[in-house]
Amino acid sequence: MKGFLVFAVLVLSVFFIFCPLGAQREPVDRIIAVVGNEVILASELAGQVQMYVFQSGREPKNEKELKVLQDEILEQMIYDKLFLFEARQDTTIKIRPEEIEMALDEHIDRVSRNFGSDQAFLDALANEGLTVRTLRKQYRDEIENQLLKNRLIQSKLYSVSVSRHEVEEFYRRFKDSIPEQPEAVKLAHILLTFEASQAIEDSVKVLAAELRQKILDGADFAAVSSQYSSMGAGANGGDLGYIRREDVVPEFARAAFNLNVGDISGVIRTQFGYHVIKCEGKQDDRLKLRHILLMVQASPGDSVRTYQLADSLLNEAQAKNNFEELAKTFSKDNETRATGGELGWFAAADLPPDFASAVKDWKTPGEYRGPVKTQFGLHLLKLLDYHPEKKYTLENDFDEIKQLARQEKTGRMVDKWIEKIKEKTYIENRLTDAY
Repeated sequence: MKGFLVFAVLVLSVFFIFCPLGAQREPVDRIIAVVGNEVILASELAGQVQMYVFQSGREPKNEKELKVLQDEILEQMIYDKLFLFEARQDTTIKIRPEEIEMALDEHIDRVSRNFGSDQAFLDALANEGLTVRTLRKQYRDEIENQLLKNRLIQSKLYSVSVSRHEVEEFYRRFKDSIPEQPEAVKLAHILLTFEASQAIEDSVKVLAAELRQKILDGADFAAVSSQYSSMGAGANGGDLGYIRREDVVPEFARAAFNLNVGDISGVIRTQFGYHVIKCEGKQDDRLKLRHILLMVQASPGDSVRTYQLADSLLNEAQAKNNFEELAKTFSKDNETRATGGELGWFAAADLPPDFASAVKDWKTPGEYRGPVKTQFGLHLLKLLDYHPEKKYTLENDFDEIKQLARQEKTGRMVDKWIEKIKEKTYIENRLTDAY
């Protein structure tokens, strides 16, 4: 099943690479692989160590583990380039900017959930010398490439099917290695966010306007940003460097890319808070920007009101069995609100820690629990369905085994496909001599 594992990694993962532990970067970069007419540099391999550690929390313990990891990930980088060559030559494959932004949002959300709270996530970023903006920028190309590869693979393999005989043969060969079906829950939720009162919203907006006027009256922009900005945005005086329109959220982009060099924007509201922006330079389609960011944060009183609303909705759902209607009216989760808050199936072992403790030993569909606090707000939960851990059998789980058989067959096809691409592409792996 090796082919399938390669296929799964190519489709589902974004890889980041370790550099030698404690090593200093070489002053002159090196080519460590050649794929077609493109190269992979040592800096591309070594420069992303912090991203891998940040995302996975795993670090090689010695030089041997490091080299094994580098070999494996460089091989995947080579496969990535092969798939991208094919995807870019296929003129029928189109990725819309909004698809990239949506996938990027989802990926950042998944990474942030590993840290328990917004502040823990931001602190971890700061420890790595990163911000949410720089993280999005580093992920963007990888996300776009993954979408291209996924679309290519889907177009090539969507018609793969397996016969009953193939399913039976797959089960005969692999039944001892097919993992057990894990304990799983099907959940719905209502998300309530901690939102600041209008009085706090207005006060932050007024402060932003006062700081803007202070700058117009002669105050140094960088100094004001360093003193007042939230979320570490005042680091280096609020300097964002040179950015493109697509690097920032639309509201910020509309204001920033209407500025001339030296201009100060008005007060701008985005999902992050209130901004004042200064344009300090221009290069082609990029602007050198500096900003002040003031977050709008809920007060303790606002939090109390959110908890009171959660208790009220939970009591009503229990009394009237109208959870779906309440989700459509009150939930702040735009992706699930229209479907009554349905989140789908989750393996119990894979639930985020906050959800796992709330869902533990929950086996009776139709029951409610909550509120559960996460970095996103308060969640009211409904158990829609439950199934215990069990061993797959051909008699009882034919459809699930058929899907596994299809994946294994797809993996073998991917192996052959990669070999064909490699046959027509020059590949040279120099990693052994790179360090």
